This record gives sequence, C-alpha cells and structure tokens, in this order.
Amino acid sequence: MFRKNKMLLNIVIDFVMLTAMALVSISGFILEIVIPSRHAVKFQGATPWSSQLLGLGRHDWGEIHLWAGIVLVILLAIHILLHINMVSAFIKKKYPNHILRVLLYILFLMLLIMTIVPWFYLCY
Repeated sequence: MFRKNKMLLNIVIDFVMLTAMALVSISGFILEIVIPSRHAVKFQGATPWSSQLLGLGRHDWGEIHLWAGIVLVILLAIHILLHINMVSAFIKKKYPNHILRVLLYILFLMLLIMTIVPWFYLCY
C-alpha cells in the first residue's frame, strides 16, 4: 500500500515539476524577448513586441516566473528526499572511499543551504 502511495506521490510531484519548469521557461522567454525591460530597450537595442501578453504586463510575468521557480525548487528538494536511498546507494557504489563520500555530502548540504537561505530574505 505504501509503495503505491509513494509512486502516486512521485508521479504527481514529477508532473507539477514539469509544469513549473515549463512556466519558468515560457515566462523567462516572454520576459527576455517579448516584453523586455525598458533598460534593455533603451540601452541594448532590444525591440519590444508589446507591453503586455495575454493581459499580463512585465511585472505580472515576473511574479509568475518567481513563484514557479520557488515551487520548482521546493518540489526538487522533495523529489530528492523521496529518492534519497537511491542517491545514497549510487554515491556509495560510485565513491567507495568513506572520506570522499562525507565530503560529497557536506558539499551537497552547503549547496542546499545556499539555495534555501536567499528565500528567507524574500519572505522577510
């Protein structure tokens, strides 16, 4: 029973991650190409296609881009935690040296902290 629930949860998380990745990619393209910033238009010669797309302005697309990115990072962390046994087994097999494995885990932890800490400033 638990295995089915975990598999269903994994499918849902993967689908929502795919949707978030698509939103981040599409909104990034819109922000860079379709509705460039005034600075890019004035100083870099960018050509704005319009000031809005689908009734949303640049700041609205920026909000979509930001929150889809936040959801993506959170779901990525959950995804990694759901597969931590597989990741640990892979690292143990690939790097049999215990000291090297500890260093890799410390590096991963530092990367995780550097990813999470900036969000506290966003919420502050």
